[in-house]
Amino acid sequence: MKKALVFGASLLVTATLFAQTNSATEVEAIRQEMQQMRADYEQRMDKLEKRLEQVEAEAATANHGTTNAGINATNPAPITAEQAQAYADREFQTHTESPDMSPGLTNNAALKQRVEQVLNNYVDTGGYFRAGYGRDEQGGPQPAFQAPGAFAKYRLGNEAENYGELMIGKDWYVPDLFSAGAEPPRLDGTPPGPVARTQVRVAFYDPYSSSSSSSFQTSLPEAWASIGNIFASQPDLKFWAGQRFYRREDICINDFFFYNMSGAGGGVEDYQLANGSKLALAWIGNGSQSGVYSSDITALPAPNNQAGFSKQNVDLSLYDVDLPLGRGEFAVVFATENSGQDAAGAQAPNSQGAAVNFIHTRDQFLSADGVNKFSLQFGTGAAKTFTSGYETTTYTNGTYIVPDDPSSWRFRATESFVSDLSPHFSISPALVYQYTDYHDSQGNVQWLSGGVRPIYHFTQNFDVAWEGGVDHVHDEGSGPSGTLYKLTLAPEVSLGNHFFSRPVLRAYVTYARWTDGFKGSIGGNDYMADTVGWVWGMQMETWW
Repeated sequence: MKKALVFGASLLVTATLFAQTNSATEVEAIRQEMQQMRADYEQRMDKLEKRLEQVEAEAATANHGTTNAGINATNPAPITAEQAQAYADREFQTHTESPDMSPGLTNNAALKQRVEQVLNNYVDTGGYFRAGYGRDEQGGPQPAFQAPGAFAKYRLGNEAENYGELMIGKDWYVPDLFSAGAEPPRLDGTPPGPVARTQVRVAFYDPYSSSSSSSFQTSLPEAWASIGNIFASQPDLKFWAGQRFYRREDICINDFFFYNMSGAGGGVEDYQLANGSKLALAWIGNGSQSGVYSSDITALPAPNNQAGFSKQNVDLSLYDVDLPLGRGEFAVVFATENSGQDAAGAQAPNSQGAAVNFIHTRDQFLSADGVNKFSLQFGTGAAKTFTSGYETTTYTNGTYIVPDDPSSWRFRATESFVSDLSPHFSISPALVYQYTDYHDSQGNVQWLSGGVRPIYHFTQNFDVAWEGGVDHVHDEGSGPSGTLYKLTLAPEVSLGNHFFSRPVLRAYVTYARWTDGFKGSIGGNDYMADTVGWVWGMQMETWW
């Protein structure tokens, strides 16, 4: 526009001068002078515009720290639906359970992308399934070999049930429902409006011992919603409510969730601190029904005369803390546990307690996709479970909630890692030590556990896995004491040569031996009088 105006003015002046004089030489001189003035003017305006852009960029940097790469500070383009969706997906990723943390699972990315394309990007799905069948040498269906008093068992070739979880969820950018609006992104690159996620998970359980009967069970471990990116100063901050998996930390080879606050309630998470770490605060409850348990084992609870139990937990977690060799999480839990009355008016005692948890996680441990976890935990009373739920005990007529004595306490330490050491070898060892003072007739109980699963990958798709595990329980109360040894050999076919490559198809044979102190307490009726057991079977396992 400015060029057109200058050019028009020059033509007008030239025409006027031409009318006043017939001197061609004078007209040409004036024309050249006007062209020079026009060139000087355009050059000066270009310099001023560049200087203005530079000043605006410096001001934006001073006010906001830095501008996001790829965003024009003076004229940002409207955020696209794809950009907003990618931001929402990043905000709701979880990285606590060891399979989720392993980069070796990237081979499932193409499958996930294809499923979402088929579903037209409306929902995303995830899940876990294992299914198969096994039997023992006595002729019965496969039992699981687990030491009494141990909180977990080494799982390869030792899972006696079909189990599955199916998750359906949706991340979306809230303005304009499922598409982005016309507003540009903030200078830090985040969308200008809130993001949200809703998620539902259904679980299925069917034991080998009665897989053709009515023992099939379903449950709803997750149904929750979360909204984040509400405040421009805290784009990562999220509010949530419902029932969900929450603060779950696990050891994969024995399926032991040593810290697991999953339950129903609500809270806030991912509050960003100045040092880069984050805070979360949640109120989580758990309700159940049980016969009223008594430490007097001569008087068994009545299985059909049940009372209601309620437990509430307040969990404050500081996580993503930079520590030497990795990152840390520090959590404090306050818990209260109450009992209602059964039909006879009996009521279990109430309890309360507190727990502290420390978890150190190191990524790229021994390999690019290796993960190492070390934890220390101490809890009292109702909080010594390190979960949102209850401890139980099993008698011949059923399983019952054990009330937590307010004076009881527990200490636990764990160490484990998963690593693909080479294209032909991967490994995962684990150690657990736990000491519990129940402060009643249950006395003191120590649990020491160690195991390892090495896998030799002959090819990209064929491997042989071994797993050995030892669980020792020393019970000074009413329970048995002893040691369980378990060894499994399992040839496998899978989609890759990583420890976590899934799906995997395996055949297995498992040998277990236990000391006399556990006789009659391991393996069910088929091994009531034995201290040695064999099982074999086939299984598939997958997650995505």
